Amino acid sequence: MLIYLYVIAALTFFGCTPQTLQVPPVTPEPTMLHFTGKFVWFDLFTRDLPQARRFYEGLMSWSFHETPGGEGRVMTIEREGVPIGNAVEVERTKIQDKPSRWLSYMSVMDVDQTILRIEQNQGSVYMAARDLPDRGRVAVVLDPEGAPFALVRSATGDPPENGFDRNDFYAAELWARDRDAAIGFYEAVAGYDLELADLGDGRTYHLLVENGTPRAGVVQIPWEDVKPNWVPYIAVEDVDAVASRVESLGGRLLIEPDPNIREGKVAIIADPAGAVFAVQQR
Repeated sequence: MLIYLYVIAALTFFGCTPQTLQVPPVTPEPTMLHFTGKFVWFDLFTRDLPQARRFYEGLMSWSFHETPGGEGRVMTIEREGVPIGNAVEVERTKIQDKPSRWLSYMSVMDVDQTILRIEQNQGSVYMAARDLPDRGRVAVVLDPEGAPFALVRSATGDPPENGFDRNDFYAAELWARDRDAAIGFYEAVAGYDLELADLGDGRTYHLLVENGTPRAGVVQIPWEDVKPNWVPYIAVEDVDAVASRVESLGGRLLIEPDPNIREGKVAIIADPAGAVFAVQQR
């Protein structure tokens, strides 16, 4: 079971309640802008919060601050003073040998209507829609292959479209077993259009596009033992410099920068507890 997928679900394991936890808004300065299909928030569920903190502080220069009401088990992740996610420690006995995980939040115009479309297209609801003070309306869902993601209608709006900021999240990539079926599902539930990017040598990359703006990529899982999942992407200035620090900080390089893979500008990384993310030089 994906028992660590959601902040409120995780908090029940160590006594916090939705009434006491004060998660930050998606954007601290209200924009009242909403970009359907954009991934606007990211939560880390980990079995070792101190270890995760050391890793991401050393790798991405993020800072971690205790989230009010989190009982020391929930922290807010900030980049240059701006919240970009939460880190939640889940009891080891609940995770057992499962890896930690990032959960990506997709902005939607109406959480409840999106849930209806998800259920009509063979997806399912993992955590029912609810309203969180400051955050807005949220839910956690699974696509037909079981890949988890969250829906959010932000109370303050989404972050503005400012291009690519160093060491900040900017997109997510779906790893799917049946790429074409997955694309059809997300077209139906989120209103994406499909766009093919030419990678050369006859290869194409599948992009999910909203109103002409790429919001996510979709790839066919190349390994048998990897489950469908959404992988967050972080923009960096120098992918080789980031990759060179991963192992010394306790993480693993799953895919090293390689000239044959997106011109050597991408690396896939697992943190010390197994949470997978990507960095891309922009």
